[in-house]
Amino acid sequence: MITKNLLGTLILLLNAGGLGYLFYLGSLAVLDRFFPKQAEPEVSPAAAKKDPMIMDNDMIPDEDDLLKDLDLSDLDKLDLENFD
Repeated sequence: MITKNLLGTLILLLNAGGLGYLFYLGSLAVLDRFFPKQAEPEVSPAAAKKDPMIMDNDMIPDEDDLLKDLDLSDLDKLDLENFD
């Protein structure tokens, strides 16, 4: 009997907590709708400096190097008849 009462009380408390959380989220949504926060304009670093952007050519590998790294041995086993 006491287990049933404790379980019922626990369920009621969790339901009340869930409803309270929903009311909290609803009040935040209403406050945000009627009193929106004003966002500050963001200053991008490139626009603030007005310096030209310099690309580093060492970052891009040569095409020959990319072709050397390819392993085409797996393509021999590929069955292309399944692709209709």
